Amino acid sequence: MFEEITIPKKIESPIQEAVFEIRYDCPYPGEALYGLLFDIFKDFPDKEDHALPILQMPQQIRLIDPNLKYQPYYRAFRDGYAFAVGPHSIVFSALKPYRGWTEWKSFFYPILDTIREKKIIRSVERIGLRTFDLFDGNIFDKINAKLTIADRTIDSSPTAFFTEFDEGSVHVLLNLGNAAAVNGQTARKSLIDINCICLFNGEVNGFFSSYKETLEKAHQVNKQVFFGLIKQELLSSLNPEYD
Repeated sequence: MFEEITIPKKIESPIQEAVFEIRYDCPYPGEALYGLLFDIFKDFPDKEDHALPILQMPQQIRLIDPNLKYQPYYRAFRDGYAFAVGPHSIVFSALKPYRGWTEWKSFFYPILDTIREKKIIRSVERIGLRTFDLFDGNIFDKINAKLTIADRTIDSSPTAFFTEFDEGSVHVLLNLGNAAAVNGQTARKSLIDINCICLFNGEVNGFFSSYKETLEKAHQVNKQVFFGLIKQELLSSLNPEYD
């Protein structure tokens, strides 16, 4: 659908947050992860407790509530990036201002090398690469998407739209809205939320030998969807640069 899209080399990024998530199975109790990965956490400058509030819940609830399965137990921040881990998810986040894909990769690749050495991953379910782009005003007159009900265009606020589709081997979850919540308050902001998911067969050695290639594919699809979605007027406002 988006293969022929021309992608700029660089733009003024509207990304508020980018998230790379690995969903996996761990052979150890979630509470043991901090000690097992202490070599990682000690390299983060913040000295506060890295434990998240979920650990205050009774263990039985954490184990049986499906809504909590993929929640991380520990999180740390460094230089605009975050690393979080739980018994079923590893999450790397790039916070605003987004400094680009190459720099972000240089943050999480070494951490994943250490995680591989520690053997905390028993099997891998999937990876997901997600971006949250935020814009002023109403997005629906600036994107290549039209929502209608009984031949009436729906573009007033608040309007939200969700769909999912496949781009080759990448499954895309697309969420659009023109009444995004910013700092807990609904504002006249618009959101483009793109989550690109790739499944794995569970085999851990196969994951580590191929995840970089798979992640690059997800990143390319994410860019194709974004630039295929926005109209030229909106793209021009981001000051694109081309090779």
